[in-house]
Amino acid sequence: MTDDEVSSFDDSLTHFVLFSYCDPMAFEDAVKESKWRKVMNEEIAAIEKNNTWELIELPAGQKTIGVKGVYKTKLKENGEVDKYNAHLVAKSYKQEFGVDYRKVFAHVVRDDTIRLMISLAAQNSWPIFQLDVKSSFLHGDMEE
Repeated sequence: MTDDEVSSFDDSLTHFVLFSYCDPMAFEDAVKESKWRKVMNEEIAAIEKNNTWELIELPAGQKTIGVKGVYKTKLKENGEVDKYNAHLVAKSYKQEFGVDYRKVFAHVVRDDTIRLMISLAAQNSWPIFQLDVKSSFLHGDMEE
């Protein structure tokens, strides 16, 4: 695009579209806005509902790993905000294989869940555009 083409835009807000959706990089930034606090609370509620973790004493000689919030604005095809996501993730880059963990797990959706959703959609003539997973958790016992 040439400078003349850029300056010919009638809508002055067009130039701000690049700056309209800046996701927070840190908890301190996210907590200042109610939309991010809401999705952070939903994430913690899902973690608690699924009994994903329990608070215990740190074993002697072990170090904490820590967690980080990851924040992402999901947009529709037309650029409008679809939803806000906040996820609490372990700082796995601070872990050492053989010391902090021995196995690697990946979050996956159960095939039964996908089949159930597609079956319900087919029975009710619902259109399917995409399937989002609200929360995914590992289904293995971990000792680390």
